[in-house]
This record gives sequence, structure tokens and C-alpha cells, in this order.
Amino acid sequence: MLTPEHLRILQKAFDKAKCSGLHGHIKPPPISFAAELVGLITRKDISTSKHTNKKIKDSFSRMLPSHITAAFQKWALVTKEKMASPSTMTPNSPITGVTTQGTKDKVFGANTSAFSSRFYGFLICHPIYHENTMLLATRHAIYSAAVSTEETATVMLLPSWNKDMTTNPYASLCCKYPHIVNSSAPSR
Repeated sequence: MLTPEHLRILQKAFDKAKCSGLHGHIKPPPISFAAELVGLITRKDISTSKHTNKKIKDSFSRMLPSHITAAFQKWALVTKEKMASPSTMTPNSPITGVTTQGTKDKVFGANTSAFSSRFYGFLICHPIYHENTMLLATRHAIYSAAVSTEETATVMLLPSWNKDMTTNPYASLCCKYPHIVNSSAPSR
């Protein structure tokens, strides 16, 4: 569900992308904000419908609470958000670099592939709760950190369905690189 605040964010992102010339490179060209908003919602519904697991379906609509985003910006210097789509951008957040899988999401200024370039700088990554997607995101974050020549910190927000994180493939991968990964789970 899109709130009026989020609609304003999307309108602003659409207008900014248009003014910066991004719309001129999109095929077919954008018709209007309303048409692209319908397309965004339709793409999200199609992506969600490919999954039967409720946790995965719900993860397509989750948005970080603004106080969490503000804390990461203040205390971890986060400036980018990876693997979010325009429909899950955090309200009132100056975080830039939203990345999505939908090429038409460029009309809102989104990058189209989280894995087309390495993760760098200070960022938050919260992929959909699909095991393979979370594993790929974790692997890409570790690889990016290993080859980076600049300061890099990726805050991965991944679920723990039980108390034993070692059963998750992405958690097991983190254990293999203790010199790169500092993983911590919230206390219960």
C-alpha cells in the first residue's frame, strides 16, 4: 500500500529523473507519472505472484522505518540503499542509489541491477526474503568488500527465522570470511 507521503516521494523521484534526462533513454518512453505508477505496482504484483511463501511475498512490500534509516545514516554513515525498489524507498530519507531488477524503474531514477557493479561506500542492503537472492546479495557484498580500494561497509538486513543462524546459507557464507564480515543478530 502506498501512502500519500510515498506517492510524493515517487512523484519527486519521477520528476528528478525526467529533469536529469533519464527519461530520454528509456524505451518505450514514459507517458506520465500516473501510467508509470500503475506499471510500478503491476511489476511488483507480478514479481510477488511468482512466490508462494508468505514471508517472501511480504518482503516485496516491506520498507525500513524512517527512524532505523536515520540511525544508520547518523551512526554508520549510510548513504546508499541497495536492492530496494522505488515502491519500497524509505520516506524522508536522503539515501540514494536505490537499485531494482525492473528496467522501467529507471523512470523513478533507480539503477536496474544490484549486481552489475560492486557495492562500495556505506550502504544498506535488504533483499527480498528469498534464500537464493539473500545468498547472492551476501556473496556480492563480501566480494565487493574484498576487492574494494576504498572504505566499504554494507549493512545486510537479513531475517533469522530461528535462533540458529548457522542453518542459513547466507550466514554460513559469512562464517567463511571472518576477516571481512562482522555479523551480528539482534538479541531476543
